[in-house]
Amino acid sequence: MYKIKSYGVWNAVTDYTGMTFNKFYSKSTDCGGSQKVFGVNPFSSDYIPLQKFSQSTFIDVADDAMAYIYDPKPAWNNPDDCIGFPCTAPANVVITHTGVRYGG
Repeated sequence: MYKIKSYGVWNAVTDYTGMTFNKFYSKSTDCGGSQKVFGVNPFSSDYIPLQKFSQSTFIDVADDAMAYIYDPKPAWNNPDDCIGFPCTAPANVVITHTGVRYGG
């Protein structure tokens, strides 16, 4: 039996324009929960699309609350499951910003 694997989502790009990120004072909430402006899905082993932001505004955003990008899980390094390359998506995250404004 022939097994078909799709490459369709491997050329995805997300475009965000005019986003405002406000009051991320710390990497933790008052209740102790984690908060980040940008984060990676903990189940994304194969591919994370290019994230393109333009004309974004950051108001009262602490440095430690900016992003959470983790190392790939060692068990994901399985070329048999990932169509000829290791599943290391979190190591290949690209977020671009143009026209950024800061305040606060």
